[in-house]
Amino acid sequence: MATITLGGFTSSIKTIDQSSYAGDQKLTVDSVAGNTTLTINNATNSNDVLDLTQTRLFPIGGTSTLNLGENAHVKISEFFDLSAGQTSNYNLGEGSTLEYSPPSIGGGAGNSTTFDLGGDGTSTLIYNPGGLQLDLSSSPKIAGLSAGDQIQVNGATQGAVEGSNLVFRDDNGRVVGSFNAEGQDLSKVTFEGGKMVYACYLKGSRIATPDGEVQVETLKAGDKVLTAAGGVATVKWLGHRTLYKNRIPAKDAVRAFPILFKKDSIANNVPHRDLTLSPGHHVSFDGTLVPAMMLVNGQTIIQQFNTKVFEYFHVELEQFDIILTEGVPAESYVDTGNRSMFQNAADVAMNPDFGPAEGRPEVEGIKVVQQGPVVEAIRKQLLARAEAITGAVRTTDAALCIEVNGQIVHSTPEFSKEGVYHFALPANAGDIRILSRSAIVRDVTPLARRDVRQIGVGLSGIAVSTAGGRQQISLTDTALTGLNAAQDVKGTAMRWTNGAAVIPATLINTTGAATLELTVLRTYSYWMDAEVQKTVRAA
Repeated sequence: MATITLGGFTSSIKTIDQSSYAGDQKLTVDSVAGNTTLTINNATNSNDVLDLTQTRLFPIGGTSTLNLGENAHVKISEFFDLSAGQTSNYNLGEGSTLEYSPPSIGGGAGNSTTFDLGGDGTSTLIYNPGGLQLDLSSSPKIAGLSAGDQIQVNGATQGAVEGSNLVFRDDNGRVVGSFNAEGQDLSKVTFEGGKMVYACYLKGSRIATPDGEVQVETLKAGDKVLTAAGGVATVKWLGHRTLYKNRIPAKDAVRAFPILFKKDSIANNVPHRDLTLSPGHHVSFDGTLVPAMMLVNGQTIIQQFNTKVFEYFHVELEQFDIILTEGVPAESYVDTGNRSMFQNAADVAMNPDFGPAEGRPEVEGIKVVQQGPVVEAIRKQLLARAEAITGAVRTTDAALCIEVNGQIVHSTPEFSKEGVYHFALPANAGDIRILSRSAIVRDVTPLARRDVRQIGVGLSGIAVSTAGGRQQISLTDTALTGLNAAQDVKGTAMRWTNGAAVIPATLINTTGAATLELTVLRTYSYWMDAEVQKTVRAA
């Protein structure tokens, strides 16, 4: 067992890494001064949990702070507190987990505890209320709630927001955990048994029914909904699943993260207000069903890759049809063999009314299309609408320049051939940044694509000319940064920049004046917002 003492004859501020206390080793932290700070990092991304015993021996006053760095996991299994009037702050970083047991022995009163979940990250607090607690202090406080944060209270089977408090109860209704969350936006809090989840993709998308629009999560089997054709259909089942950003592999991102359709993005008042759909959910355009992921334009229809946690609901009808969500005609759920992805799939497993997956039925006037001329025509309309709504325009001007030694340098007017740009470099040039407009590939083209690369200009050559001659810099040099993977364009190797590529000074290899030569094989279309247009016109 290792021991760290904070205060007294040693420093009251220390930083450690949890991997230093891996395995079965237990760490005891003795606080013997009024104000102490311990920071626990996880630089090696260790999977081991740091088991910690906390003792606080300073009798009156002071502040005790424990900071958890990114992905740190600390379990405070024992806590002996002989202080009074102390403030305890537990600050949780991105991806960190704190398992906390309150003091089993408390010698005083008037202590306050705050758990700060970071404000901009995904962290987890696991609270263990067990044991004989003689602490007379007030309920702990919660701060910094943000999307994806979780609070789990051991022994709790239910939770609720009561005033400004998060209250957790067991099967008998007995309170086993209560947190003061005053000042937090508790409208985003949901409970899954004894676990609280702070969501940013909220429940509440509205489905049209004969009695008006209702929130999707309130639907149940037997309820009636309106179809896009004006008919009435019966709900058979409502599936739901919750996804977390930190659990989604990069290769699955496009197929997982939600798609935001801003108000009016499809047509006037369609949708009525901002609507979020899953990427594979099909939107109907006069009977043509197109996946939401194929409609993204980066302006009015946006994929939200930074969403920390989100919950999808899918409505299954007795017969497949097109229903209205916030005024948007979209398909009802179809079992294509993917029902098991839902958290409540077990509700269906033993029900004889649910047979094997049959897939989307053939319906006259309804067809699924993911690419081709029809989808291109739809995307053209949506792109034009995005320009009209936002004032942004698409331009093919890459606005290519470089930055060196903190100064912007434009190309010289002389050129040897089309696509070749020359830039004068000063003596003792440092790293060179190749700057240009950039765009996400799929956002600006009528073609339906899943390509989410950010591209600036397509380079087929980089060279530097000095008094001593001309040297070519290989496009595949590993020292270059900010470039996409090399690709073959009709026999010519090319790499797209990401709009801010860097040529390190070591590749220039000269202290005198020089000329940088960039050969641009391709440019692209780029979004230019209204404010940038004003600046361009003024220049």
